[in-house]
Amino acid sequence: MQPLQSLRIGAILLWGLGVVVYGDTECPPKPYRVVCYLASWSNYREGSGAFNISYIVPDHCTHLVYTFAGLNIGGGIDSLDYYNDINVNKGYSKIVALKEENPCLKVLLAIGGWNEGSEKYSLMAEREATREAFADQTLRYLVHYGFDGLDIDWEYPTMRGGIPEDRENFVLLVQSLRARFAPRKKLLTAAVSASKQILQDGYDLPRLCEELDFINLMTYDYSSNVKATLDAPLYGDSSTGETIDTTIAYITKTGCPMGKFSLGITTHAKTYTVAPNRLMAPGINAVGPGQPGPFTRSAGSLGYNELCEMLKPNRTAPSQWVVKSLAQNAVKYAYRDDQWMTFDGIETIGTKVKYAMDKKLGGIMFWTIDTDDFQGDCHSEAYPLLQTALRMLGYVKKVAQQRGQHPAIGHRSTVAATSTPVPVPVDQPVQATPEREYEQQVLVVKGNPSEEKLNDEIRKAIRALLGPEQSDQVQIRELKNEDELRRIAPGARPIGVRLVS
Repeated sequence: MQPLQSLRIGAILLWGLGVVVYGDTECPPKPYRVVCYLASWSNYREGSGAFNISYIVPDHCTHLVYTFAGLNIGGGIDSLDYYNDINVNKGYSKIVALKEENPCLKVLLAIGGWNEGSEKYSLMAEREATREAFADQTLRYLVHYGFDGLDIDWEYPTMRGGIPEDRENFVLLVQSLRARFAPRKKLLTAAVSASKQILQDGYDLPRLCEELDFINLMTYDYSSNVKATLDAPLYGDSSTGETIDTTIAYITKTGCPMGKFSLGITTHAKTYTVAPNRLMAPGINAVGPGQPGPFTRSAGSLGYNELCEMLKPNRTAPSQWVVKSLAQNAVKYAYRDDQWMTFDGIETIGTKVKYAMDKKLGGIMFWTIDTDDFQGDCHSEAYPLLQTALRMLGYVKKVAQQRGQHPAIGHRSTVAATSTPVPVPVDQPVQATPEREYEQQVLVVKGNPSEEKLNDEIRKAIRALLGPEQSDQVQIRELKNEDELRRIAPGARPIGVRLVS
C-alpha cells in the first residue's frame, strides 16, 4: 500500500477492548504477578532507545513500578528529578493514568536504587521518630500523586555506609510503614539482593515476609567484575558459586512462603572488554567493562534492545558475533573481537519462568521493560522478552492489542485492527508473521477541525467500517506510521485521514 498523501499525518491504532471494569475489590485474581519496573530516566535516551510511558501496555503487567524516588535532607521521600517526574514531563501522573485503561493495574513508586546509596537510609531508619515521620510523610506523598504503594529499594542495609543495626532497623521501618499503610490499603513491597551473604547480613527475611506484600528478588548480577562470567545463571558455572537456584534454595530454608517472592529477570546484558584468545568461554580474564551502547550509554551494560540489533548479521562487518546458549544454565553469552557479554534471550527467559512456576514462586519481576525490544525491531512483536514470560504464565496477549510504539505527529490517520493472530504455543519462540494485504479507506476532512471534531469524524468512519456494536468496543491509540501497523497489527484495515484546506 502506498503512503497516504496528506497535509499533516500520523497514525492511530484501534482495537476491540472487550474489557470489564472492576472495582478495587472485584479484580479477578491472577495466579502469578508480573512486576514491571520502569526506569524513569529512559525517556532521556537517544534516538529509538528513548522510552515514553505511553508505550506501556497496561495489561501486560499486574504491578508497575516507577523508579526512583529518593530521600531529601529532612529524611522524607522526594522526587529525584522534578522536571521529569512532576513539573514538565509529568511522569508520576502519566504512569498513574494507565490505571484508567486497566483499573486492576497496581502502580507503585520505588524509593532508593544503587545511586542513592545506603547511608542516608541507615540514618533515617535508626530512630523511631524518624521512621514514623518517614512513614507518615510517605503515605501522604503516595496519596497525593495517586500511587497504590511503595517499593523499598534500599541497597543495602548494613552495607555501603550502613551500620550493623540496619538489619533490625529495616524491619522496624517496614513495620512502621505497614501500620500506616494498612488502613489505606496501600501496598508495601521491597526489592532485595539475591546474594546469600547480603541476604544474611542485611535482611531478617522471616519477619519481613510477615510485613511485606511481596518481595522482588534481584536474581541477576551474579557475575564478577574481574572475570567475564555469567550474570544470571539458573544453575552452576558462576564464579561466585551462586546461582538463581542456590538463592532459591537458601530462601526456602528461611521458612518464608515462596509465594511472597517474585523471580527477577533482567533485560540488560553484563558486558566486558577482554583480551581475545582461542578460548572465549565464561571465566576468561576481563580487561575492563564492555563498550557502552548507543541508547543506555553505560560502560559494562547493554539493553536487550541494543544487543539484539548488534547481533543481527552484518555483511559489511569484519567479524560477526559468536552467540552461545547454555541450556543447563539458562543463559546466553556472545563475543566478538575484544567484547564479551552475558544476557538472557527468549529461550532462556522461558526456562526461568517455568522454573519460577515449578518452585511455586508468586510471580516474576522485570528489570526493566524500557530495555526490552519495545519497538519490535528484532522480533515479530514488541516486548518479546516480556511477551515470552506472559505466554509461559498463560497470559497470552493478542498482537493486535499492543499499543503503538510512538506518539503521533500532527493530525492523524487511523487504522483498525480487525484480525486476531493465532496464539503461539508457550514452549515455542515467536516466528515472524508474513505481511498481509491491507485494505485502505480514506476519510477526507475539510478545513482545520478541532481535536474533538476530528475525533467525531473518525468515530463515524469506524462505525461505518465495523458496525455500531464493534465500533463501541474500539479505543484509539497512536502510531507513527503504517510500517509500525504492519509490525504490531498484521492484517489490520487502515482508515486514512486526509486533511484538506
